[in-house]
Amino acid sequence: MTGSDWELYTQENVLVAKFPEGMPADEEEFAKVNERFEELAARDGVTSHISFVQMDDALHEGVYEKAAEAARVGKTYGITKWAMVSEGIKKMAIASSIKEIDGVETTTTSSFDDAMEWARE
Repeated sequence: MTGSDWELYTQENVLVAKFPEGMPADEEEFAKVNERFEELAARDGVTSHISFVQMDDALHEGVYEKAAEAARVGKTYGITKWAMVSEGIKKMAIASSIKEIDGVETTTTSSFDDAMEWARE
């Protein structure tokens, strides 16, 4: 957990990222997130990822680019399933940038529990 309250952790085979409302969407914050992501993705047995996005609705293009970049990096560590949990069209927009990564299966939902069930399959 950082001063801006995002958190990344593993639960079984799933790397979970929780991005709260009000989280800064700047390069410095993304660098911290990416460092933690790679540290956790490198753990044995991690095959899936959940992004629980509660950030403000007005996400800029950089957020979508960072999501696709994370999916590419995750794939190099063996993460082949990626679930987006959020409200509204935000999850669809982020997921569409990840769907372009060959070999990464995606799903979208408004329920964290549904995403976790899917990610564990």
